[in-house]
Amino acid sequence: MRKLRIKFLAHTGAPDEIYEKGYKLLDTNFPEEIYEVVDTKPDILFFLSGGSEREAINAGAFIDKIVLLTHDEDNSHASATEVKAYLDSEELESVVWSIYEPNIRQKGVALYNTFNALDKLRDQELGLIGTISDWLVASEVDPHVLNDKFGIYFAPVSWDAIPSFKNCEVSEDFLEHFKSDKNPKLEEAAQVHSLLKKTIKENHLDAITVECFPLVKEQKVTACLSLSLLNDQGIPAGCEGDMVSITGMMFIKALIDKIPWMANTVKVTDKSAFFAHCTVPLSYVKNYTIPTHFETDEGTAIQGILRPDVVTVFRFDNQLKKAFVASGIIKDRPKSPNNCRTQIEVSLSEEKLSKLRNNPLGNHHLIIEGDVTLDLKTAFEWIDVEVI
Repeated sequence: MRKLRIKFLAHTGAPDEIYEKGYKLLDTNFPEEIYEVVDTKPDILFFLSGGSEREAINAGAFIDKIVLLTHDEDNSHASATEVKAYLDSEELESVVWSIYEPNIRQKGVALYNTFNALDKLRDQELGLIGTISDWLVASEVDPHVLNDKFGIYFAPVSWDAIPSFKNCEVSEDFLEHFKSDKNPKLEEAAQVHSLLKKTIKENHLDAITVECFPLVKEQKVTACLSLSLLNDQGIPAGCEGDMVSITGMMFIKALIDKIPWMANTVKVTDKSAFFAHCTVPLSYVKNYTIPTHFETDEGTAIQGILRPDVVTVFRFDNQLKKAFVASGIIKDRPKSPNNCRTQIEVSLSEEKLSKLRNNPLGNHHLIIEGDVTLDLKTAFEWIDVEVI
């Protein structure tokens, strides 16, 4: 795993005590496994004292973006402020952190995770099975943008290029996973799962998004349960061919080792937002049943009661330049017959609800267990994604 590279900066002739204080501050506030102190190619410039401005400029001369880390004594912040102004004037990107910030440990870990997430994503293959659904007019990502931003390669797979699910074996792992339900349509759904697993293996895919409506319209079978299981098995899997959502799912998996639930935005009021979809991972729910798919009343879907109380709602835009990020509390878990099967109502801030209603980045949003807003905001600050 790639560690954060931290360079100490102090005035010429600074006593050993200055450096000893720096090491102590790092040891106190950062986990030792995430950083190393270096002389060259730093990610973080730690200003131990004033009089270090020129050394900082020289150290960061060829760095695209850098963290300027300060403490509260020895003109540390004063020095970082001068360097920040210089870098801004040269249109070089930097951010100022104080080692005494209450959340500095989490921010350090988040930056460490960001670097390693980018390494993990590089050269991964994203498969689109079929095409992007017609109604997703704001959810297509240009493959070149995808590769430039994250190093992910786009791998389209035509439905015509893969066999019928009817020619695939019934997945015993699938039946074991959903054994609490006796739905007679489970065996067909288990064959769909075998088809998707075979497609993933043969095409060396790291994630998939599936244009699922051809299956349900032509074969009366759905991929909802298979996508749920793939996510529980650590393979990001989305539906409707939504490229924006699957990119977000891959990014979250690489960043915090969790795969979100992809859901429709059903309704936004002044108090809360309502989300629903049929593919929730079982790891997210307390209990569940397997009814039919909502829109078609065919095949199988998951109607689950979401387990977490606190969630983060997240979505990229289709240029991967902006992101909606908000933490909220689940206030209700309804079972309306008029929406996709698994449903939640989430309390969000007035500002975030206004963004969802008046400036949405698209329909599908990702629901992540817990409050991971700081992790996301730290990552997006580094990779030039504007949090709206």
